[in-house]
Amino acid sequence: MTGSTAAPAGPRARLAAAAPILVIGVFGITLGISYPLLTLLLEQRGIPGGVIGANGAMTPLGMVLAAPAVPRLLRVTTAWAAMVAAAIGMTALLGLLTAVDNLAVWFVVRFAVGFCAVVMFVLSETWISEIASGPHRGKLLTAYTSVLALGFSVGPAVMAASGGNPTAPLAVAIASPALAVVPLWAVRGQVPRMVSDGPVPVRRLLAALSVLLVPVLAVSVFDSVTLQFLPSYGLGEGLSQRVAALSLTVLLIGQVLFQYPLGWLADRLTTRRALIFSLSAGAVGAAALPAAVHQPWLFWPLIAVWGGLAFAGYPLVLAIVGEDLDGSSLLLGNTAFAVVWGLGGIIGPPYSGLAFEWFGPSGVPLSLATLWALALAVLANARLFSRHKKKDQHSTSRRSGS
Repeated sequence: MTGSTAAPAGPRARLAAAAPILVIGVFGITLGISYPLLTLLLEQRGIPGGVIGANGAMTPLGMVLAAPAVPRLLRVTTAWAAMVAAAIGMTALLGLLTAVDNLAVWFVVRFAVGFCAVVMFVLSETWISEIASGPHRGKLLTAYTSVLALGFSVGPAVMAASGGNPTAPLAVAIASPALAVVPLWAVRGQVPRMVSDGPVPVRRLLAALSVLLVPVLAVSVFDSVTLQFLPSYGLGEGLSQRVAALSLTVLLIGQVLFQYPLGWLADRLTTRRALIFSLSAGAVGAAALPAAVHQPWLFWPLIAVWGGLAFAGYPLVLAIVGEDLDGSSLLLGNTAFAVVWGLGGIIGPPYSGLAFEWFGPSGVPLSLATLWALALAVLANARLFSRHKKKDQHSTSRRSGS
């Protein structure tokens, strides 16, 4: 298995490990800018809110529908070529949006943006999972998602610095995907094949995914709901508009700062225990939010730590899959995660929106706590965890003895 051998040391190996992290970072900048920026541009044109929402849903919808095509894409081209094409395609599509005012074209283009995004996400996640091995797997994967979170947080900062002028944010959004070609070109001979000869172990793949898809859904819903509803939740609880907006910034900073320590912990304990801790932190943080929102000394650190520890569940899932799968199986697993992530982005806001409507502002964090609790219940009864318990204990004792 690819992930079972120690990664080679040396400058070229370190560059190959850094490349997918850099690639996904600049892609995160693009998406972090484009979502609020395109919404702003449509509002300035007087487009109704419902139409704007439907237009924004085209990108996650494109990701969901296009994800199953990614493994088939690698039958006709290489992973490296597919990622370069996705980067250049994203730049071209965003450039097209600036030149065309036709709303129907915007729907088609934003759907195509979802296709480019899912190619980059699935292949970069499979790439980082293939090369992450041994005692550094958790740290490398949480570094990957921390840089992604940093990219997303750059978007609002660029928007704020522009003072409402869309020119600079547009330029950054269009240029960022093209910048991904630079690290890709530097490691053009080192990108894994991501496919393997022979049959795919379907039963083992299904056993792993049936358990781990629920945590992926929980993290995806958490991500989409907090991005859309966290400021609204703060306003509903009586916070000022400035403080409510700042809460989302603090949560994004927490995602940058607090994922990596949990990855470090996963490498010293076990990835599965770290995942249980992450899901528990998600549930407890969400449940504690209504009590903490009016106590600044508790609210701000809670938001930051909750954001980082809860989001870390996703890279920990990637680490678990990378321990057990490789080649085509790993690619199919990450494709399934991309589909579920996209679905979470689609169903999450309506799910918590209804909770907001029925139970008031506290319905938002309570809806998230319910989903985290469901993920914990699934994992607590999962055969996958008991099947690997002995293996994890052996791995821990071997590391502590070295």
